[in-house]
Amino acid sequence: MLVDRQQAARPGDAAQLGQPVLVICMRDVMEHAGGKHDVLAVCGQGDFLADKRVFLFARKAGLRDLDAALKYWTEQLKVGPFFLFEHCPLLDQRYYGKPANTDVTLALGNSGDLQIELIYQHNDEPSVYKEFLDAGRVGVHHFGMMPVDYAATCADYRARGHEAAFVCTVGGSELTYFNTVSTVGHYIELWDNSSVFKDLFTLVEDAAKGWDGKNPVRPGPL
Repeated sequence: MLVDRQQAARPGDAAQLGQPVLVICMRDVMEHAGGKHDVLAVCGQGDFLADKRVFLFARKAGLRDLDAALKYWTEQLKVGPFFLFEHCPLLDQRYYGKPANTDVTLALGNSGDLQIELIYQHNDEPSVYKEFLDAGRVGVHHFGMMPVDYAATCADYRARGHEAAFVCTVGGSELTYFNTVSTVGHYIELWDNSSVFKDLFTLVEDAAKGWDGKNPVRPGPL
């Protein structure tokens, strides 16, 4: 199911823009009795929010031209509208435990229940995006999930030996990228179970329903 969903973002088409990385991130969509999600048991365990909606994030880290990418996704792939978060306020940043200052602009848009995020990093600060590119990697960058108990699930990942590569807060809610690359080939991002993230995802998804192609790029609400 996860592999099939990746095709909906048409990564081959996106690659024609010449961007170096396509990053796929999927929110937990498996509904198990008791909320158990065992797909990523090789990395960590825990209860995840059961959700019939799919959030697939096709991320382009290190975009050379964000405007061109937005034009392609909205006009060629008919995906949108996109919500633009210029110099997104990622606060309290820590990259492998050290203070960080990654400056990125994000654009979020949905195609049905598939969400696409385009990322442009403005500076050369060390980051999970730059690290991925500098290593010559391409393809899946991370999967993202929202655990019922964020703190307990983060502790479980750490106990399994997965280092927190990047931690920050958005609107007062925390997210963490764990370096699980050697285990499953990509990072895993965990989001705090908060209305900040849930409301944002719902806003972007709802805007795409019946979108008529007008006002394709809009200011983000953060």
